[in-house]
Formats: sequence, structure tokens, C-alpha cells
Amino acid sequence: MESLCPWEAAQYFVFSSNVPPLLYYSHLIAILAAVVFGSILLPQVRGSLPVKLFLSTIFFFSLWTIIDIPLWALNLPDVDLFLWSLQVLAEMFVYMSAFYFAYTFIFQKDLQFLPKVGLVILLAPIIVLLPTNYLFTGVDLSTCVISENSLLNFVFTYGIEIFLSLLILIVSYEGIVREPRRKMEIALFTTGILIFLLAFSSGNIIGSWTENWNVAQAGLFGMPVFIALLTYTVVKFKAFNIKLIATQALVIGIAVLIGARMFYSTTTIGTILSGVTLFAFLISGIFLVRSVKREVAQRELIQKQEQELEVVNKQQENLLHFISHEIKGYLTKSEAGFAAISEGDYGAIPEKLQTMSKAALADVRKGVRTVMEILDSSNLKKGTTAYTMQPFDLKKAILDVTEHLKPAADEKHIGIDIAIANNENYRLNGDETKLRQHVIRNLVDNAIKYTPKGTIRVELSDGNGKIHFSVKDSGVGITPEDMKNLFTEGGHGKDSIKINVHSTGYGLFIAKQVVEAHGGKIWAESEGAGKGSRFIVELPASAS
Repeated sequence: MESLCPWEAAQYFVFSSNVPPLLYYSHLIAILAAVVFGSILLPQVRGSLPVKLFLSTIFFFSLWTIIDIPLWALNLPDVDLFLWSLQVLAEMFVYMSAFYFAYTFIFQKDLQFLPKVGLVILLAPIIVLLPTNYLFTGVDLSTCVISENSLLNFVFTYGIEIFLSLLILIVSYEGIVREPRRKMEIALFTTGILIFLLAFSSGNIIGSWTENWNVAQAGLFGMPVFIALLTYTVVKFKAFNIKLIATQALVIGIAVLIGARMFYSTTTIGTILSGVTLFAFLISGIFLVRSVKREVAQRELIQKQEQELEVVNKQQENLLHFISHEIKGYLTKSEAGFAAISEGDYGAIPEKLQTMSKAALADVRKGVRTVMEILDSSNLKKGTTAYTMQPFDLKKAILDVTEHLKPAADEKHIGIDIAIANNENYRLNGDETKLRQHVIRNLVDNAIKYTPKGTIRVELSDGNGKIHFSVKDSGVGITPEDMKNLFTEGGHGKDSIKINVHSTGYGLFIAKQVVEAHGGKIWAESEGAGKGSRFIVELPASAS
């Protein structure tokens, strides 16, 4: 008759009165923590050796834990002896894969061939001795506890485990010396893996020496601690390419805690309530993870666009640098050449050549103004524009610019009316050159270009410490849609290019920047398309 252990046969290989209540809880928490984290890392397994080794560590740990439950529940001594031997082998593989994982994680490279051979040699005695009675001498039928050869068991199992733990410490120290910037990352990782291994083994060592195997169950809680520290390391230092691990770990961790309550609930209603709570939490957790996933995807898209924009900005800077040093130089030389021809520096020239040179000079000067608008816009945007502030007469500046542009208005048979409130000087402290070129000239020139026929009225007045300068035309007007784009960088009206093919869209943007730099403001008014427009500039009478 076969001898049996002194308790009833196990149900489903895992349930019997010999199993302490803490065992299910400790094993469930440990396995779930390991398997869940491993499943999160699974998509990275193809391109990462550390991930593969971590998953192998989880596999052997889960195998050890799964074997441990029927080892407690079954009352068959021969099966227990076999499972015990298999469990010892799984324990050795846990340590070896953990060391291998630690090495690749810290040094971010594979072990060389000879160290791998060394690991195999370390494991060889265990494989050879397990089928014999040198490590395990039998089974105590009164307790169904395996009788061990303490000396050999310590040397060939716990001795190897201690040796591998010390190697992990040495590897960690060497990694910190090589890469001081990863000091915190390596320290957290090493702390987590050593807590896991030492807690894992301490229960077995205490059980072997005291034969109180209930204590060994507490050692399995080292795995959740390791997973927690590893999760923090992954999130903090981006150790693996995982985007949602923090959210997933939080959801799964809470779900495990809620689910675990079902195992030690003493009432049916308590178990049902725990189940309902778990179900509701899982549903909300799924929506939470999906929401965070969308947010992460959007954040990554924004980061990608920012990187692309940075490249484009750099290319734009290079282009502007080229325009500033090369194109502007070519245009300046061309302008000087055509001006010399037109002004007779090369002697008398035929009338046709004179006409051609004047037209070419006018076109080159337009090109120079266009290039300067683009360059000035870039400098204003970067905040590198310098202003030379000094007192000047704004009235004189307006009269000079208007007189200079009058021939262009005469060509289109457009009249220019100038209305100045009084004959006093309008003294202003500011950069006269920039106000003349970018504000006064821009507004009057635009009024001429965008007025097919009619008149333009230029007004200048003061009061309450403010100077008001405005340009009113009877031209194409401004639609509400186009009004939104005024004063923006490159902002064109919907049909402005049809009327002024040379428009860069930077003129009003630059005018606004210059006016605001003088402590003033600029705005436009229009009743709509075809009803003309009015641009108003307000400047402090004593801007600094």
C-alpha cells in the first residue's frame, strides 16, 4: 500500500487543508506582478536582449511558484520529491537569468562567450546531483518534508545563489564607475533585483534550517517590490521603450489588490461585492489606459512636429543668412551699376539704354526692398533688431515720404490730400529711419497700390500726449476675413496678390513691430470690400 502524507488528497492539485491561507495570496500577487509586467514588455522582445532575459527570469520564477502550490497541496511523497527537485532547478535558473539580465541591463551589451560557459559550469553539478540521493535523501512521511543533505545543498544551491548575488553587486559597481550619469538608475535597479533574490532565497534558507516552511511564503513578496522599483526605473529613466507602463502598472496593481480580497473574504456578499468592484474598475481602467494612449500618441506627434519644425527653422536661418550675405550683395551691386549708368557716370548713353537702365534700377530697388523686408521681419521675430532713438520731427518725415511717393500716385491719377491739424512741429523720440521706411512709407505705398482710382488722405494730429497718424484710401477695402490676417507674418489678403504681385506679406507685420517698439499701436478700419480702408497709428508724443 502506497504511503501518503497525513492530509486529504488535493482538489485540482492546488487545494488542501495543508496549504496555509497566506500561500495563495503571496503566490498570486507574485505571479501576477511578474506576468503582467512581462506582458507589458513583450512587444519589445524582438529588439532588446535585456527584455528577453527579464522575461526568462519571470518564466523561471513563475514556474517555481506554480510548482510550489501542488508541492504543498499533494499528499503523494514520490510526486513531492520530483517536484522539489524540479523546483530547485528552476530556482537556479532564476538566479542565473537574473544575473544575465542585470549584466545586459547595466552594461547594455551581451555577455562574452567565456562567462556564458562559466554559468553553464556553475549549473552542471546541480543537474548531475539532482537525480541522485546526495542532495535529497528522502521524504519524512510524518510531515511530507524533503530530507536534505544540508552541506551539499548549501554548497551547490545557496552557495551559487550567494555567489551570483555578489556578482550582481560587482557588476553594478562597475557600471556606476563607467557611467556615473546612470548612477541612480543602476542603483535603483540593483536594489530591486537584490531585494527580490534575497527575499526569494531567505525563505527557503530559513525553511531548510528550521523546517518551518510557512515563513518561506513571505519571501515571494520580494517580486512585487522588484517590479515596483523596476517600473519606477523604466518610467523615470526610460530604460525600455514603453509609453504606458506607469498607467498600466497603476491600473493592474489596484486590480490585483481588489481581486486578492476575494480570496480572503469570509462572506459570500463580500466576495460578490469584491467581484463587482473589480469588474467596474477593470472597465474604467481600460478606458483610462486608452485615453492615456491617445494622449501619449498626440504628445509624440507634437514632439515629432517640434523636431521637424526645429529642422525647418534651422534651414530657414541658413536661407536667410544666404540671402543676407549673397543675394543682398548681388542686388546691391546691380543697383549701383544701373544707378551709375542712369546718372551718366559712364558718359552719354542712347535714350533706349537710359530708359532700360532706369526701369531696371527701379526693379532692382524693389527687389532690395523685398529682401530687406524679409530680413527685417526675421530680425524682429528673433528680437535682434536695434533701434536708434533720438528726437525728430514726424511731420517732416511724413511730408518727405509722401512727396517721394507722389509720382507713383500721379501715374495712377490718384490724388493725395495731406491734413495736418496745426503747423507746429510734431516732435517724437524714436528711430526715424525705421518709422519712415516701415510705417509711413508702407502705409502710404499700400494705399497707392490698393487704390485703383480716387483719393488718399494722410492725416496728422495730436492731443492728450498722443500723436495720431492715419492713411485713408478709397480702394479695395478689407473683408472681415482678411482683417484677421493683417499685421501677421506673411499675412496676405485673399485677393491681395492679384492686385500687388510683389507683396511679401511682411510689410504690415514689420510696421506693427516697429510701432509697438515705440510704445504705440496700429490698427485698421474698413466697412468691407470695395469701401476703402483707414490705417491709424498712435504714438506717445515723447516715446522712449
